[in-house]
Amino acid sequence: MRTRSAIAGGAVVTAAELEQPAVAELLAGERLRSVSLESRLLLAAARMALRDARGRTHGPHIDADELGVVVATRHAGLQDYVELFREGTEGERPRVRPAKGPQSGLTAPAAEVSIRLPAAGPNATVSNGCVGGFDALRYAADRLSAGDASAMLVCEVDVTPDLLRATPAPDEQDPPAARAAAVVLEPEPAVRARGAVPCALLGAVATAFSPAGDAAEAQARASGEALATVGVEAGEAHARDAGAPLAQLVAAVADLARAGVGDPLLLQAHDDGSAGAAVVHREPARSR
Repeated sequence: MRTRSAIAGGAVVTAAELEQPAVAELLAGERLRSVSLESRLLLAAARMALRDARGRTHGPHIDADELGVVVATRHAGLQDYVELFREGTEGERPRVRPAKGPQSGLTAPAAEVSIRLPAAGPNATVSNGCVGGFDALRYAADRLSAGDASAMLVCEVDVTPDLLRATPAPDEQDPPAARAAAVVLEPEPAVRARGAVPCALLGAVATAFSPAGDAAEAQARASGEALATVGVEAGEAHARDAGAPLAQLVAAVADLARAGVGDPLLLQAHDDGSAGAAVVHREPARSR
C-alpha cells in the first residue's frame, strides 16, 4: 500500500523579495557573488519552506542524508551560458569568469541547494514545460514511498533569460517568471507521529501526453486519472489552472486552511500536448 504524502510547508519567493530583510537574512553569510539568480531564488525558497514547515508542522527533524531535492525548471543556466559564451568570443581580449561555468547547467540550482542546505538525499532536475512541476511532485512522492528519503523539497524555479524575453517596459522591475517555489513533502504518518496536522495531503498526481498535440485530450486523461486515484468525481473537485504548479500548490494549501474554500482542489496545466494534474485535499477520508 502506497504511503500518502503530506505537505508540511511551502514558500514562494520573487526576485524583488530577495532584497527584503526577512529573505536576505536567510542568505546571510553565503558567498553568492558568482551564484545565479535562479540558485539564489531557489535557496531562499527552500529555506523559507523548511522554516514554514517547522512553524506549522514542527518538522522535519531529519539528517541531511534523508532530505532530497527535486527541481522543475525550463531555463535554468541558460542566461549564464549565454553570458559565458559571449565573454569568451566577443571582443579582442575576451574576459571569461570561470566561476560562471558551474552556473550554466540546467541542474545548477538543484546542486546549489543540496550543497548549501545541505540535502544529501535523492537529487533530480526535470524540464517539461509547465508540466514539470507535476513530474517533480510525482518523483518526490515516489522517493518517499520507496523509503529513499524521509522528506523531499519539491521546487520550481524560472527566470526568463533576456534573449527569450521581449524588451521590458521602463517601469518593469520584476518579470512574472522571476520566482521560485518550494514545498516540503513528507510521508503523512511521519507528520502525524510528531503530533502535527499536515497543511494538506497530496492525494494524487498524474501526467499525460498527446502525440497529436491535443492538449485538451491530454488534460482530460491526466485529470481523470488523478481524480480516479482518490475516488473523487469530476464534479466534486474544484479545478484551478496551474501554469506554475508548485507556486499554485503553495497558494492552494493556504486557501485550504481558510474556511469556505472548496475541498478537494484539482490543480491542472497543459503545455504543447503535455498535461498534468494533482489533487490536494484536507480530509484523509477523500483519499484511498
